[in-house]
Amino acid sequence: MWVGAMLDAGLPLAPLVAAVDSLRLPGVRLQAAKVLRGGLAGTHFTVAVDRAGAPGVFTEVTAPRLAVRLGVVGDGDAAHVHRGLREIEAIVGRGDLPAPVRDRCLAVYRAIGAVEAAAHGCAIDDVHFHEVGAEDTIVDVVCVCLGMHLFGVEAAWCNGLEVGSGTVRAAHGELPVPAPATAALLRGIPHRSGGLTGERTTPTGAALLRTLVQQFDRPLTWTTDAIGYGAGTRDFADTPNLLRLALGHTVAPTSPVDLVELACQVDTATGEQIGWLLDELARRGAVDAFATPVQMKKGRPGWLLTVLADAAHAAALSDLLLAESSSLGVRSHRVQRSVLERWQETRDTAFGPVVWKCARLPNGQVVARPEDDELRRLCAAHGLGRAELLQRLTPGP
Repeated sequence: MWVGAMLDAGLPLAPLVAAVDSLRLPGVRLQAAKVLRGGLAGTHFTVAVDRAGAPGVFTEVTAPRLAVRLGVVGDGDAAHVHRGLREIEAIVGRGDLPAPVRDRCLAVYRAIGAVEAAAHGCAIDDVHFHEVGAEDTIVDVVCVCLGMHLFGVEAAWCNGLEVGSGTVRAAHGELPVPAPATAALLRGIPHRSGGLTGERTTPTGAALLRTLVQQFDRPLTWTTDAIGYGAGTRDFADTPNLLRLALGHTVAPTSPVDLVELACQVDTATGEQIGWLLDELARRGAVDAFATPVQMKKGRPGWLLTVLADAAHAAALSDLLLAESSSLGVRSHRVQRSVLERWQETRDTAFGPVVWKCARLPNGQVVARPEDDELRRLCAAHGLGRAELLQRLTPGP
């Protein structure tokens, strides 16, 4: 389904065909076709294995808007149903794959091997892979890792991971869903169970997620460039059996209205530390930062530090508070604020061009005042006090 979603999003099939050809697995052919699942269209990708296929046989392979021929080249080895880790590493190692792709493929299988070894109480080299060691699964893993590489994916997010419910039949008999290997691979990863019947995340899928995905169930602000749907084999009545994959670019989740408020109290910091910290918070992206005098426990005078930040800067500013404020903890919560329309404009004055800060009130009236940095500059340049300078710049009626 992952490969089908990438093909649906525009990944060409030809590089996948060439990579699979280089693995020298006899009798393997790739197939992809547009299908409907629950009334929604997606691409169904399959790896067909003809164990009676002879080396050198050419099989027609089709995909949406693309037709290629796959040359199946055998190496004389008999097909294996149960493979060990070393055998799988040898197959992947002989493939014509970029080094990062090869490393990720092997990482996927080592992740599966680690949980299987723990489940069966043996060394990882003694694990014999059953379903996940078959040719079709090896090809699936290679194509997923290669496709992500060809798309240039730098980071991956996954939201709404569903494992299913009930039981599934495997080489070791009837197993609960999620299968033991799937459950172990998803340790520490947010997922839902019990909502959908059947197996909705396989051990291979779980290993791919653990190896390739950096963030799970986390908010993401981004622009989407392409979307693809990968179809599963079954067509469920309760929900479309599709995996959606979206490609895009992240953007900073800034907002003038939705902010994070950080707060902490300190009673051991000096005035110089507080002053420096407020300036540094502003320099590192805080929307606002201020200190309020407070009376703390045991009668000690202290400061309440309050910082407003957008989501893109909140974590880094919280770390700065913990590192530099002497506080042992920082509180945070989301806040909303109402803001006036605001802008800057340069006005001609008796002292030359001056930048003013302007805002529009709810009644439509525009108010303005010179920027503070401009006042400081003019005071120094003309030897004037701030009050006199303001009077000359904003004379009354």
